[in-house]
Amino acid sequence: MRFAALSLAPIALFALASCGEGGVVDENLKSTVRQSLVSSCAATAEGQVPEGVNVDLNKVCDCAADRLMAGKSVQELIANPPTSMEDLAPVKECLKEVGPVTVAQPAEG
Repeated sequence: MRFAALSLAPIALFALASCGEGGVVDENLKSTVRQSLVSSCAATAEGQVPEGVNVDLNKVCDCAADRLMAGKSVQELIANPPTSMEDLAPVKECLKEVGPVTVAQPAEG
């Protein structure tokens, strides 16, 4: 999955305008970054899940976003946004945790 660094540009500008770390501003920025990660993940994965395969993309993407953001400050997230190579490991781990991926039986006909 790719997360465009450009989508984080407005957040970066806002973060640069705020002083210091912590507080409500950082929590709001983290929430915005997380929402962006989840949206990008779900949109990208939607087109890559084969027909007939059922997986809860929202749960997987929520899990992956949490793992990608764990232990990182807002400044770290903006300075070093997740790359597609970093994205794969958390997504694979989350797929295992979320539960079984089911495959729909083909229609008889």
